[in-house]
Amino acid sequence: MATLEADGSCPAEALAVARTPLGFRIDLGYLSEAGRRHGSCADQARHRKARPQTGDEGVTRPSMMMKHTILMLLLFFFALPLTGCSTRTPYFLIESKLVEANRLRSEPDVTETPSYRALREGVRTLGIKPPDVCADRGSSAHDGTGRLQLGVMRTRCGVEMAELERALARAGYQVVSWSAIDQMSTRHAIPILEAAARLEIDALLQVNALERIEMKPGRDARFERRFFTATRSGERAEPARVPSSRAQDFKSLIDSQETSLATARRVGATINVSAVWVASGATIWFYEWTQVDDRVAEPRIEILVDCPDERCFEIRKSIATGSDDRVEGSVSGIPAAGNPADESQAIFHELVRSVVTDLAERFAGRRS
Repeated sequence: MATLEADGSCPAEALAVARTPLGFRIDLGYLSEAGRRHGSCADQARHRKARPQTGDEGVTRPSMMMKHTILMLLLFFFALPLTGCSTRTPYFLIESKLVEANRLRSEPDVTETPSYRALREGVRTLGIKPPDVCADRGSSAHDGTGRLQLGVMRTRCGVEMAELERALARAGYQVVSWSAIDQMSTRHAIPILEAAARLEIDALLQVNALERIEMKPGRDARFERRFFTATRSGERAEPARVPSSRAQDFKSLIDSQETSLATARRVGATINVSAVWVASGATIWFYEWTQVDDRVAEPRIEILVDCPDERCFEIRKSIATGSDDRVEGSVSGIPAAGNPADESQAIFHELVRSVVTDLAERFAGRRS
């Protein structure tokens, strides 16, 4: 710490000297009132010859201002060695990201035959044959006698087939309903292709599969965690390096949320279609694609923890307040969220619309 000493053989010449912890010397000036007013001892001797000394003006006594200056300097140099050793923030932000290899094609698998490229410009009318899994042949209607009429097809994929028909119509084709083709085939007991020919269909799109899938992270999936210092409101600061024991504590705190993320299912839609030229029965075009909901392509979670001592625990992020105790917003949960099954089905229909639109555009040659 800083020390105070006097320098000079004459009391009037006594100087206040502050020595810092690093050994620097600072001369603060004369300690005595006489020294400050009259200067050195030689000057004061001449002064005493001219006027006798009275009172205690020869006493080396610092003034209040000088005492205040000395005190401030002492405090300054005492605090100087502590600079950079202030208490570090006890708050940490833990970020965990689920990373997995992409097991799906980012683009659809399309195969064009030479016949398709030669005939594409002449295609005007299309028909659709639903996949067998969508068809339910059996008791579906009554004949008026109370008995069930056999052989009438109904589909459990009506919404999906309607999306495909709409996408083809938007691509510029005339589309014959799949139900019209099936009724023609059933009523006259003729094959589907013959029914399509009677309806003047150029090409029949045979939907081999149009399914909803649910995917979970694969065996190669992993969690990558990063640590940051943070504020009480959860604002990220600098990357943090912590001991391995503390990193293990962080893992324990975020483990339950990582488990939930790892077991979550992602909704997808897969489609497989082949185009058959009705006049010849030859398959001239193939399309296959599986699209998965990409809104959680890189699932990521964050938690804020407080580590006041050797133990750490998760805390809820608080809204930062200003000096006037005012906030810019607030956060609250939803007590009654929507039905996850309904949300999942809505996502599936969005994916179906996306894949059938891509299929129609590629069949028309608008995409490559």
